[in-house]
Amino acid sequence: MIMLGIKENKDDNLQINIVEVIPSEEENENDLLKHHNGIYWRLLFLNLVVLWAYQSLISAQNYYIKFFPHDHLDFWGTVSAGTSMFILHVIQLYFGVYKYGFTKRVVPGFIIYIIIAIFVMAIKNKYVLIIAFASVGGVNTITESPIYGIAGLFTTGSFTQAVQVGNGMAGFLNVCANTIIRLIVLAAHSHIDEDQLSFYIFMSVLIVLCILAIYIYYSLINLPPVNLRINQQMASFQQNNLNDVAELHQTENELSFWELTNILKVHLFVQFYVLFISLLLWPGIPCSASRTGWFNSDGKVWWCSPFIIMTFNFGDLIGRTLAVKVHKYFSEWICLFSALSRSLFILIIVFRHSIDSILLLCLITFMGLTNGLLATVTFMVRPPAIVGVNNCERAAYLMTASLYFGIALGSIVAASLSLTGVL
Repeated sequence: MIMLGIKENKDDNLQINIVEVIPSEEENENDLLKHHNGIYWRLLFLNLVVLWAYQSLISAQNYYIKFFPHDHLDFWGTVSAGTSMFILHVIQLYFGVYKYGFTKRVVPGFIIYIIIAIFVMAIKNKYVLIIAFASVGGVNTITESPIYGIAGLFTTGSFTQAVQVGNGMAGFLNVCANTIIRLIVLAAHSHIDEDQLSFYIFMSVLIVLCILAIYIYYSLINLPPVNLRINQQMASFQQNNLNDVAELHQTENELSFWELTNILKVHLFVQFYVLFISLLLWPGIPCSASRTGWFNSDGKVWWCSPFIIMTFNFGDLIGRTLAVKVHKYFSEWICLFSALSRSLFILIIVFRHSIDSILLLCLITFMGLTNGLLATVTFMVRPPAIVGVNNCERAAYLMTASLYFGIALGSIVAASLSLTGVL
């Protein structure tokens, strides 16, 4: 039940309306304990599927190299995805899309993933693939944020951790599934082109996972602890939209986006630069080197994808896992120094054709590890000046915008270097 109360402001002797959201039923701690594992694994699975769509396009490097060898899809795909991520995230913030609820974003997102998978299987065209990358990137920002939002409704950090683990697992498991499918198709000696058939099967797996994810989502929001919190939050949004209600200025000092940017400037730069370096070099640079000798013996160019993509994602997963245990040892200045040190990875561009294969794999693994570690730590190590739920939420939006900007600009620079013949 929602009640309006009148409270006197002692500082300026004014009366202001306060919206208090009172639960329609008492919080049951036993209910939360009972459903904890169910909530945890559902959140993990949902974000895994969200990232699976993006990783499915990233992992299909062999398909692009074989059927579109001169179209630089390894670069343009990440450019379109990263750019749409950044633009859609800014639009989402500007229009306050989060106030429209969770279901209106999550379910349409999974349906759009299914439609995209059908299109890329039905039409073998480079422009369709680029549009698919852009669409997946845009839908990613709309679908992933409500999953983080549901996790954020709880005071325990384990649910947010579940979402992050799902993020890291998506890339690693996606490449494993892609590789297994391709090996099975290769062993079956199909009359259909092996790369084409494996791509069809791979996209079909995405469709099955999205259908399952819709079911898992509804089972999640129907769990009593989740349903209670969602109803409370939506009631709060609706009440704040009433014309006769004046919003209470929080007792916390609510900071503007500009003030938050000044406080977070080091964190924002680190988040941007970490992703900028990663997308500048991965996956396009090492995979393009495969055309001149990298795992190219006996015509097996497609090995580039599982090795290059998997090693980075494996390192990224390790980094995200380690961040939970070591984040307290990272100040913002240590994060800044570590991020700038990653500039040394640019040497991969210079030595990509002559570097030893095993050493290159080690470098890519380490690049993924530092990516996952620093990207996660900068979210976890919050400046003490940022306090209160609203400020923390808005700070997270800024960090995410910086992350997407790094992805977009890094992939754009990589594509530019490729098109100008530098790579």
